[in-house]
Amino acid sequence: MNRKSMLGDPPPIRITPHDLGRLDVLLAHLSQPAGVIDFLQREVDRADVADSPDGGGTPFVRLGSRVTFADDRGTRHTATLITPDEAARRQDGISILTPVGAALLGLSEGQSIAYGTLDGRTKSVQVLRIEPPAA
Repeated sequence: MNRKSMLGDPPPIRITPHDLGRLDVLLAHLSQPAGVIDFLQREVDRADVADSPDGGGTPFVRLGSRVTFADDRGTRHTATLITPDEAARRQDGISILTPVGAALLGLSEGQSIAYGTLDGRTKSVQVLRIEPPAA
């Protein structure tokens, strides 16, 4: 079984024009190992660009969102999706450059996605609650 069929079809996701610009710049300047970077780039490329940050009334995870999610064991986690340069200012942050951070990008409440870990395992997350970024 190939990796794509093992992970299944990913759910539709959205991204704001602002986040798209920030992530394009970030991805253009990275020199890290390819795994997470390639996954994040694929997620950015497949995302629908939202006309407005609220996505037409349905919240979705974007940079700065505080998100509560469950992992594949059912354990709940709450974190704010951040870029690496925000890590020093956010103790509750989860970097967009981690597998789970990249997986959360663009998901709406109730959606789940499978993703590959750095050690080759497949895990999944389900979004339970989203608080939009502070203005």
